[in-house]
Amino acid sequence: MGASRNIYSSGSRSEKRKKKKAAGMTMFYRILAVILIVAGLGVLGYTGYERLMVSQRQQELREEYERTAGFRNLFEEPPEVIEITEWQPMMLIIPAIDLELATVGGGDVFDESLLDQGPTHFNDLTDRGIPSAGDLPNTREGNVSFAGHRAGRWNFFLDINKLEEGDEIYLDAMEDGYRFIYEVEWVEVFDKYDWDPIRSTDYPAITLQTCEPPHVSNPDYRLMARGKLVDVITIPVEAPEVN
Repeated sequence: MGASRNIYSSGSRSEKRKKKKAAGMTMFYRILAVILIVAGLGVLGYTGYERLMVSQRQQELREEYERTAGFRNLFEEPPEVIEITEWQPMMLIIPAIDLELATVGGGDVFDESLLDQGPTHFNDLTDRGIPSAGDLPNTREGNVSFAGHRAGRWNFFLDINKLEEGDEIYLDAMEDGYRFIYEVEWVEVFDKYDWDPIRSTDYPAITLQTCEPPHVSNPDYRLMARGKLVDVITIPVEAPEVN
């Protein structure tokens, strides 16, 4: 009888140890699950905050753009020669990919704080050995170039690859009251160090540049879309109220 009690007692202790171990593992996984959930919520919260900040900054840029509006008669014909000589708030609109964004300018195109706000205008970079003269919209010549993110919370130029020859690109310069209408000539991939596509052109053009492939940090290639100017029209705006 005594031997039997020892066997049963030993088995009971073994079962208790197994149950205790199983309970410990269950608690571990529960704690791990809670940590992962909290971490995930933190990431989502941060990403949501960043998206909100980008959206807010785009709204501020749009308001700045609208404040520059000068009165233009809807039926007023634009002059034959138009040349914008200083940066002013502009809107970039591409109907084919449902893009409508306020652009950023007047600073260094490599400034990440600018690139995080919207499509950023290439400033004069000739002193750095990059063939960008900082061209602005005009009807004679020059290559108005913009860089835009293609990943994460920004992805301003995510769908540039979907553009096709003949698609229209609008660049609205509200202060002067003109819409520059370009038609896509080509969409091509270039080496990340090939800056030739943003060189000034002997005809009025626009070039949009982004990363290739998308969603990759510091990729080896750039995706470029080139458009040629086909028309300039007057932006219809309402006359300002007079107090």
